[in-house]
Amino acid sequence: MLRNVVVRSDVRRIGEDVLVVPVYKNAPLPDGSVVRLKGLGRSTYARFLGKGTFKGDRWETLLVTTGSDEAPPHHVLLLGLGDRGRITAEDGVEAGGAAAKAVSKLGARSAALALDGVGREADRISFAHAFVKGFSLAQYRYMIPDISAESDSLTKLAVLSKSRKRELTAAAQRALLIAQYTARARDMVNAPANMLTPTALAEAAKRTAREHGLACRVIGPAEMRKRKMGAILGVARGSREEPRFVVLEYNRRRKRLPLVCLVGKGVTFDSGGLSLKPWERMNEMKGDMAGAAVAINVVAAAARLRLALRVVAVVPAVENMPDGAASRPGDVITTYAGKTVEILSTDAEGRLVLADGITFVRKHYRPAVLVDFATLTGAVMIALGTRIAAVMGNEQSFINRMIAAGERAGEPVWQLPLDQRFYDSVKGDITDYKNYSGRNGGAITAAALLGKFAGNDPWVHVDIAGTFWNDGTGASYQAKGGTGFGVDLALRFLEDITSGT
Repeated sequence: MLRNVVVRSDVRRIGEDVLVVPVYKNAPLPDGSVVRLKGLGRSTYARFLGKGTFKGDRWETLLVTTGSDEAPPHHVLLLGLGDRGRITAEDGVEAGGAAAKAVSKLGARSAALALDGVGREADRISFAHAFVKGFSLAQYRYMIPDISAESDSLTKLAVLSKSRKRELTAAAQRALLIAQYTARARDMVNAPANMLTPTALAEAAKRTAREHGLACRVIGPAEMRKRKMGAILGVARGSREEPRFVVLEYNRRRKRLPLVCLVGKGVTFDSGGLSLKPWERMNEMKGDMAGAAVAINVVAAAARLRLALRVVAVVPAVENMPDGAASRPGDVITTYAGKTVEILSTDAEGRLVLADGITFVRKHYRPAVLVDFATLTGAVMIALGTRIAAVMGNEQSFINRMIAAGERAGEPVWQLPLDQRFYDSVKGDITDYKNYSGRNGGAITAAALLGKFAGNDPWVHVDIAGTFWNDGTGASYQAKGGTGFGVDLALRFLEDITSGT
């Protein structure tokens, strides 16, 4: 992946192999464009437009050789932005991914980005951040440990701008950091389930804690039994892998700072239990711990960014398997909160382990807000597809902040309704609650059960089941497999809280 980004105000000296020039659809090159300094004048560019070779449609690319054998760049990559107008963060990340793929085909080692044709100066800063993020993430590749992968050839990107160098540098460096922790989350999601067991996930959290100066505590099954964490233990019964309960803390001793608690679903493999899933695409269920990957890496990134917050990540890690000891449909469990739940589907296990995770937060902390990230329901994919996550909760101001964070991160979320009727739907017939309320409104009723355990404490739920995985048809910056969706989203949310806006 990309390791070095520089911002230069001297646009006359371009030493990189390829110059990337974003342009709007059917628009002329901007006045003073750095492209004209390197042999591709307006008349040449106009001929491309006239012949229909390049129109500037969204993410369309055209590679042009400059004809100069002396100084680089030897190639100019025209990058289409579509119709002139506001470029969203999501657009910028897509643009960066499209450019990286085109440049990588050349085997180039470096590229430069010309910003002079991208809207207003203020827009260029957000575009540069999104572009760098997408440019870096598009080069991500996962290989299992001990398998040597080819080294990345494209390691340097220069951002060219005659003004606002300091702000652009900060944006570019943040984007690199976001890409780094998103890639770490992807690594966790992509890891085979026999390599990333609940125990291995806990060990990864410990390594992250040592690397970033975080406090880390891991609770094993013996202590879970003492605490009567019946939900996570009930899910774990069918697996030979022991469950783990991970608590990571950033700024633990700074009690006066605002506290945000993140709960990440950590099901390292989900067979569905006795309510067995179809075999097709069950391999993707090694990524049912994507919420845990987000929580762990967001706390680490918050420490690297030195955010003025206390952040706690709680990860109930478990494997859901169907052996003779597994929980059965119709069984009743008693959760850490002391509430009983009838298990109608063993494939609705995520809401059970999260119930114990949410209860742990409520018993031990008093956060300004509790946020859970979870690959919770297939229903959310039916509702919103694979690009947008669902958000629900009991505190509208925090939901609004999450929606705004998604816009800034290019990781969109959409609010689904959650009212008393949905809460009523999770009431049990013979217990306090039931873990499954039917297919209708499945993403919402699953959230409603979590809401029962959150009580009146401020709580936001983000269902990333549709966005955590790319089957090969996703965005330009997403390799096949785990996407890392949620890392930038959650960090933007935390940064918003630190700013008090």
